[in-house]
Amino acid sequence: MKKTILLLFILQAFSCREKKEQLNLTQGLYISNVTLISTEDGNYNPYIGHLVVEKDKIIYIDKNEPNISGIFEQIDGNGKFVIPGLIDNHVHMTDVQGMLQHHIEKYPELVKEFNNQMPRSYLYYGFTTIINLGGISDERINSFNMQLLKPDLYHIGYSGAAVANGYPMIYTPEEFRFEIEPNFIYMESQAEHIPDKYKPADHTPKAVVKRIKNSGAIAVKSYYESGFGRMSNLPLPTKSIMTELLNESHANGLVLTVHANSFTGHSFLADVGVDILAHGLWNWEKYKDVPTDSLPLEIKETLDLQIQKQIGYTPTLTVIEGEGALVDNEFINQPALKKVIPKNLLEWYKTEEAQWFAKDLFSESNVEEVHKTYGNVQSHAMLVLKYLSDNNGLILFGTDTPSGPIYTNQPGHNGYWELKLMKKAGVPLHKILASATINNAKAFHLDSSIGSLAIGKKANIIMMTKNPLIDIEAYDAIEKIIIGGEVIKREDLEVKE
Repeated sequence: MKKTILLLFILQAFSCREKKEQLNLTQGLYISNVTLISTEDGNYNPYIGHLVVEKDKIIYIDKNEPNISGIFEQIDGNGKFVIPGLIDNHVHMTDVQGMLQHHIEKYPELVKEFNNQMPRSYLYYGFTTIINLGGISDERINSFNMQLLKPDLYHIGYSGAAVANGYPMIYTPEEFRFEIEPNFIYMESQAEHIPDKYKPADHTPKAVVKRIKNSGAIAVKSYYESGFGRMSNLPLPTKSIMTELLNESHANGLVLTVHANSFTGHSFLADVGVDILAHGLWNWEKYKDVPTDSLPLEIKETLDLQIQKQIGYTPTLTVIEGEGALVDNEFINQPALKKVIPKNLLEWYKTEEAQWFAKDLFSESNVEEVHKTYGNVQSHAMLVLKYLSDNNGLILFGTDTPSGPIYTNQPGHNGYWELKLMKKAGVPLHKILASATINNAKAFHLDSSIGSLAIGKKANIIMMTKNPLIDIEAYDAIEKIIIGGEVIKREDLEVKE
């Protein structure tokens, strides 16, 4: 009798395990027989399986086929690959690429066309989440979020936490500077250059971070930049200021990401132990003329400290590449740009008027000299990135789109360019994918909702016809973009004539 009961129990248990899970959907999406590529820890084990979305959330992901009823759309994923939506952690979506304020006022229709296409261009290249790392107003946030098709937008508040009259404040005329950068840090050394109506108590790191938190930001952006060209020897934050910014950021549940691209800046910030470096280390300063195939010991030591502390490192290789590309017409004549830049704006970029920044940068250099100079700087940047990649540094994906008033850093397209440059630098494809998904999500405390394909996370998903763990061209072989459960064909995001 006991044997019979035991046998029945075993059979019942086996039957329960074999029974397919029942999912009743009201607004569902079912992707079947697709290669699922996702990770929580940087290790990838792709498999052919099934993914189910209800409304805007993933509710099922497994090798076994689910039992589904109700209302849903089914997509046959046979021979296709799905990954989490990509995250660009460094954009400036308040800018119009290549334009200054007088251009914006002169060409309102071009500005309107750009702003309408911009969010679609990010989606076109698979970027379902962007983080705006410059100041942004509530009005700009609301106008962006009113777009029908757009990536998820996060930001750092109305301005970064720059020191008074430092970078980037110095580029704004003094009469508007403090109004446009309301979250500046008061420094006694700058007291005589700060209007009396701004009180020191309102501009301590503690007060500034609290304001940033209350604005709905997810991070604090600060700067360690002494300047360049005509704007040099700018005021810099002290170690105590930066440490206090870091501590106050953490106390408010925010992360601290800091602009720096020099050896001095990276060394200073590695010592402080900030959360994220918003740029790669390409300005080697006293080592700028050393060979491009080896790292000086001092730079290695700084990188080793970043690795030890697991400080997020954002290469932003397209900053250098984008500036260098202004010197000739090779960039602007790429056929791919027609899909993401409105026709009239693309034509304006080819005019003499639009070359103003290139003329300013390269007035005393020829094409060959520019490519040589920028090539040397980029070689240093890539060497640093490879060292970090080879030694388990924490690599995060970000583009700084646009890095300045240049038309060569275009929304979405610049991200694809950055991905290819990372591969050129020697970063393995699985680390590139992780940098733009789970690494970014964790670094910015967004991993409970995005960054991987998992039950309960938002249905931001990219379907490709190539495997991104095998071919970097997969990021231009996107078939469908799913944002919050809504399925969009890639071609529907292209510029409409």
